Amino acid sequence: MINKKISTLLFTAPLLFTACNSTNEVTPRAEENIQVVQEATVGASSSSTKVASSSVTYANDKKAIKDRGMLHIKSFMGTLQPTLMGMMKSDPTHKTALGACSTLGQSMANDYNKMSDVKIRRTALRYRNPKNKPDATDTTVMERFLASNNFKEPLVVDMGDSYRVYKALEVKQPCLACHGKNISQDLQKMLIRKYPNDMATNFKLGDFRGAVVAEIKK
Repeated sequence: MINKKISTLLFTAPLLFTACNSTNEVTPRAEENIQVVQEATVGASSSSTKVASSSVTYANDKKAIKDRGMLHIKSFMGTLQPTLMGMMKSDPTHKTALGACSTLGQSMANDYNKMSDVKIRRTALRYRNPKNKPDATDTTVMERFLASNNFKEPLVVDMGDSYRVYKALEVKQPCLACHGKNISQDLQKMLIRKYPNDMATNFKLGDFRGAVVAEIKK
C-alpha cells in the first residue's frame, strides 16, 4: 500500500515540476549562466571554544534545483507524516508510532530512493537513530538554520558532483509525545531499550528538529 502511494507521488512529480516552472520568467538555460555561489563557514558552536567546522558552498540561486529537491521532499514527507499520524491516533500510548518512526521512515526512504534518481534522507543534530547521524556538511547547514532561525526557506549546497537541498523540520505538537520533555514512563523505557544513545528528547514546540535532504546528481 505504501509502495503504491509512493509510486503515485513519483508519477505525478514530473507533472508538478513542469507546472511549477512554467511560470518562471527566467528559462533554465539562462539560469545556468547565473552562478551566484555563496561561500560560508559556520562553526559547530556559538561559544568561544574553537570547534571544527566545515566549509560549505551554497548555491541558493539555483531555483530549478531547489524546486526539484523540494518536490521530492514534499512527496516523501506527504507519505510518511500521514502514516505516522494515523498510528498515533490508532494507539493513544504512541508505542506503535515510536517503534515505527525511525524504522518505518528508513524503510520508506529506501523504497522511495529505489524508484527515484533523487535520493531522500533525514538527519538531525540531536538524532535518535544512528543511521540519521549527520556528516560535516549536514552539521554546518543545520547550524546555519539554527543561527538564522529561519526554518521556512530551503538551502541548496553544491557538493561538486551533486546538489543537496535541505528542508528544515520544526517540532510540531504531535512530535512532543516522543521528543518532548514529558514523555510517558512506558515510552521512556522503550527509548532506553531501543535507542540507548538517544539525543532527541526535551524539545519544545517550534524547536528545530532536523532536516530532510534531497540529493540530486549533476
